Amino acid sequence: MIKFFRHIRQHLIMKNKTSKYVKYAIGEIILVVIGILIALQINTWNEQRKANMLEAEYYCRLFEDLVQDQEQVETLIKQTEDRLKASNQSLRLLQKDNPNKIEVATQIDLSTKAIFIDFKPNNSAFEDLKSGANLSIIKDKNVIKALNAYYNTLESTKSIIKINGQNAVDIAFAHNDSFENGKTASSILYGKFKDGLDADLIANIKIDTTATLSETMQFRFYNESLRNAAANLRQLELYNILKEHTLKMTELLEQKCDTKYD
Repeated sequence: MIKFFRHIRQHLIMKNKTSKYVKYAIGEIILVVIGILIALQINTWNEQRKANMLEAEYYCRLFEDLVQDQEQVETLIKQTEDRLKASNQSLRLLQKDNPNKIEVATQIDLSTKAIFIDFKPNNSAFEDLKSGANLSIIKDKNVIKALNAYYNTLESTKSIIKINGQNAVDIAFAHNDSFENGKTASSILYGKFKDGLDADLIANIKIDTTATLSETMQFRFYNESLRNAAANLRQLELYNILKEHTLKMTELLEQKCDTKYD
């Protein structure tokens, strides 16, 4: 193609057709300019397409993180509901005359099981976005605003959950004698000691499965069970708040992830 244009220029010069040569030269310049503009447009389009693909990739990564958050919250809600059932059952047992030590202690242990578990959001995509100038990748600033609100809510709610759980754990470990209240016997028969201790050791530990709580311990456990029920109700409320926020963000990001960016 270059040789073709060079041949035309040489032919016009040799024929001394200056005016036609000037017109041809101008036309050639215009063609070159048009070619450059087209190339720039194609390059701009390619860069925009890459940016759009990166934005879509981040939306999908954020969505995947939120799906994992949602699954984690659902698990924590189920655990809290189980603890609340145990709190109710311990109260039910304590309302009887001469409640059995091991039965009550078992339900109280279940009512605080994993109550101090920390909710850990999956925020790798968001942390990646916040690094450097990556936030500019997301063109929809409402999404950035929603993400900031979401993770701020998580942190504030998490702190309340941890304090609430710590209070319940502190009450559970405030007992001076776990043999007296039946918790040790419960752990040996049904809890952590059952699988951790050798069978011959367990066989040599005397456990009275018919022992009942003293009036003082019954009153103490009754108060403890009420506080555990209150703690679990509060945890359930907080986890449902997290669930609501997680669902909203998941729906928003799913739509963004499904959108085609060409």
